[in-house]
Amino acid sequence: MEKYKLIFYFALAVLLAVLPVSCGSQNTPKATVQKFFDAVENNDLAAMEEVTTEETMQLIALYGWKIKGAIAENGKVKSMSQAIEDNYAVVTVTFENGEKTDVELINSGGQWKIIASMNK
Repeated sequence: MEKYKLIFYFALAVLLAVLPVSCGSQNTPKATVQKFFDAVENNDLAAMEEVTTEETMQLIALYGWKIKGAIAENGKVKSMSQAIEDNYAVVTVTFENGEKTDVELINSGGQWKIIASMNK
């Protein structure tokens, strides 16, 4: 019986060691974009700052109301696809009404950040 307890506790320890890695927050471009849309929906500026570059947050401060309006008009996110090349990614978002938009991201310090610029 002691042998089975030992095996059980060992298996439990392994599971607890692996679980945070497998169930933790995903660091992918798609997950970053989803976090951004969730933050916009919840008016959570702090969460938006976590997933955007500083220049992007400046644009959000100026035009954030347009983003929220566009999301409301297009409906919820229906699907996303991502293309990654080195430290750059593009996530194509398809909304419930069929509208699509491309969201550009850069990997900065191991973290995917949404980028937008007035220079585009």
